[in-house]
Order: sequence, then C-alpha cells, then structure tokens
Amino acid sequence: MIYVLDSSFAGGVIIPDERNPHVEKMYKQIKHDDEKYVPHLFSYEMINIFMNLIRRKRCTYNEANQLLPVLFSIKLTIDNETGADYSKKILHLCCEYNLSSYDAAYLELADRKKAILCTLDDGLRSAAKKHGVAVLK
Repeated sequence: MIYVLDSSFAGGVIIPDERNPHVEKMYKQIKHDDEKYVPHLFSYEMINIFMNLIRRKRCTYNEANQLLPVLFSIKLTIDNETGADYSKKILHLCCEYNLSSYDAAYLELADRKKAILCTLDDGLRSAAKKHGVAVLK
C-alpha cells in the first residue's frame, strides 16, 4: 500500500502527549514496508510543531530533538516535486477546496501517488473525500 502522512498525523503518532487509541489504531494499519510519502514541506512543518511544543513548555529542546530520529524511523520518502505545473495544481486545490497551500500539497501528493491520505485534519479529510482520495480511518 502507498500512504501520504501529513504533519498532524505524524505528530499524533510520535508526540507522547498527543497519542491516543484512535491514532494508534490508524497507525497500526500501516505496515513497516508500505510506501510512506511526505511532501518536501513536511520537515519544516514538523520542526514548527516541535518549536510550538517548546514554546508552550510541553517539552524541552532536548526532548523535541530526540523526536526527530523517531519521526524519521518511520522511513518516509520525501517527495521533491516543484515547478510551475506543480504550483498550478496546488493553487487549484487551494481554490477548489479552500485549503492552505500546505494542506493542498498533501492532497496533491496523495492524488498523484494514488495513495491513502493519513491526516487528523478535518478540513483536509473532507477535501480529500470530495477529490476522490482515500483517507485512512
């Protein structure tokens, strides 16, 4: 199977105080050798999440830094699609479904790879369903 993981889902998997039975159940559906993709912006989004954890004193810098190897132990493939045609697709998805460019990047990648989208974001889940992209339940 092929999956696209967004930052909300990845955060729910690796951040200790965000784990819950629903996310754990979802994540267990993904096998270790399944293909798992993220767009290039994923690393920046995860670092931003870690910075917010530090700012809100939910963890220390050292604790956040220790989450990075855990995150990348998931064996994610970073997609590096760029260019004018790609940007047009992202803009179209933003306008069509009222998404941020970040969320549209996950939707575009899942659509292009014919992947199952893994997200905890309700707006992105709704857009994916309208667009015909499978969403992990």
